[in-house]
Amino acid sequence: MGAYTCLKPARFAGVDYVPGDIVPAEAIPANRVGAVIRLGLIAETQQAGAQANTQAPAAFGIPITIDGNTEELQVTPETVKEAVAVLQMTADNAAKHIAGITDATALIVIDACDSRKTVKKAAADRAAALEADAQAAAEAAQTPAAAPGAVE
Repeated sequence: MGAYTCLKPARFAGVDYVPGDIVPAEAIPANRVGAVIRLGLIAETQQAGAQANTQAPAAFGIPITIDGNTEELQVTPETVKEAVAVLQMTADNAAKHIAGITDATALIVIDACDSRKTVKKAAADRAAALEADAQAAAEAAQTPAAAPGAVE
């Protein structure tokens, strides 16, 4: 065994470790490893010989049910944080907060996970406003700009 991942604050061989730290096998006596694992202080590392990846994924899929169909929606950790924050708010505070959300994917997650009518309506209204803004921006980008000083 090359190393372990610390799961709870612990001290091995005089060194303090916090959750997520890599604990070298040499820091724990071989005859105590099993007991320390059973106590939940450490776990065997998943990537033997390689450094553990502690960076959050850029995007990942979650199942979302929309109109009775389950679809895989790609979300970022920030999207999930935004949606979970709204889910914990009162309905009125959530509706006010949703008015400032610019992440359409967060609105989809909120609409799918929150059953409160006020929140669902706020999410749908905000999604419609974002779509209208995107449509207006696309049309403005396609319209040629008038030359300075030209009269229409």
